Amino acid sequence: MRFEASVVVRAAHEKVYSAYTDFGAAPKWSSQAKAAVVSADGNLVRLETEGNGRKVIREMRLFPPERVESEWETRFTRASSVVKFEDLQEGTRVTATLDIRFKGHWGWILRTRGKADAESSAAQELNSFARYVEAL
Repeated sequence: MRFEASVVVRAAHEKVYSAYTDFGAAPKWSSQAKAAVVSADGNLVRLETEGNGRKVIREMRLFPPERVESEWETRFTRASSVVKFEDLQEGTRVTATLDIRFKGHWGWILRTRGKADAESSAAQELNSFARYVEAL
């Protein structure tokens, strides 16, 4: 399952990228991250988040200032994303492209019901991030 979500943040590119890559601040804007532990080695970041009753570990690669790539795995899925940042006259467009692969027998059930929920969740997260950055 592959999909894309996008939002325009009314802020300069540098501010938006900096806020997005401040992974320790994710609990301030993300409904899916109630706690975050970050370890970094240059442009490689390991982000552990807890929220909604589950722990997720993401391996991320930073390509400043244009994109962030990540991979993670849950009990039922393997996923990857690319988040891109694009200058616009009115601010910065943030576009997240997600690729979610379901594991085992759950794949059939989740695939048929999960795409709309996943797209909605991604859009909500990006909108929450935009509000957070614009309020900084």
